[in-house]
Amino acid sequence: MDHVTAMRVFRRVVELESFVGAARDLGLSKAAVSKNVAGLEAHLGVRLLERTTRRMRTTEAGLAYYQRCLRILAEIEEADLEAAQQSRVPKGLLRVSAPMSFGLLHLAPIIAGFLERYPEIEVDLDMNDRAVNLVEEGYDIAIRGGGTFADSSLVAQRIIPVGRVLCASPRYLAARGVPAVPQDLQAHACLVYSLSSSPRNWRLIGPEQSMSIAIKGPYSVNNSIALREAALAGAGIALLPAFVIGTELEDGRLVRLLEDWQPEEQALYALFAQRRYLAPKIRCFIEYLMERLRPVR
Repeated sequence: MDHVTAMRVFRRVVELESFVGAARDLGLSKAAVSKNVAGLEAHLGVRLLERTTRRMRTTEAGLAYYQRCLRILAEIEEADLEAAQQSRVPKGLLRVSAPMSFGLLHLAPIIAGFLERYPEIEVDLDMNDRAVNLVEEGYDIAIRGGGTFADSSLVAQRIIPVGRVLCASPRYLAARGVPAVPQDLQAHACLVYSLSSSPRNWRLIGPEQSMSIAIKGPYSVNNSIALREAALAGAGIALLPAFVIGTELEDGRLVRLLEDWQPEEQALYALFAQRRYLAPKIRCFIEYLMERLRPVR
């Protein structure tokens, strides 16, 4: 017996003073209505209704139980309504993990607009470059670059493509020369992003082929902005996301190298734990990012 269903059936029988009327109102057979009421009586060990061929009346115990059922069913219906509203209205605390460089340069400037659009959402933004465990650390969503992720249970929603650029400062190139082909990189000081899936191996795509170049250099770091600063200071050649160095390329402080050989394009992804019944606060945040962020190549 489904206890809540039986209580609902009993309530309608009492209100309509009829098994037939309750069956018609609930879209059930008369036998199903009788079975639910009988199941309640058997479970409680007390008669709730007195039935004769001509009329039906509620017993004293039945009337007391009916009044309790009204309160209990009202609470259940209110809880259902509140849960349904929660599924539609974006609200609550949203914990977000994002890479430091992207978070500082592109995410932080648009957060105010998100908060203004969704005033019932609070955002806790944690900027770091490490791979977080969403479930164990209590994050709702993580923004990450790449394409393959260690935790296959996560859903990865592609947000925007992100180009990468081989570059160096004019000062470095004046001292060490400009590489003409990918193999020349092996004779240069290359700056390493240590959190890459293959930090000391750069894959480049040319007009007719692609190749992987093993690189070496004096400096590795786990942050793209720090890597950019080293390149600006003339420490070597760097492979950097385009969104980190757009201004520096425009004003000539960094020079794009090997333009016929493009690094593999990556993408920015939103990672979250489940697709079904996705909380509105997460769904709205992803939609907002896709609306506000633009591809950078």
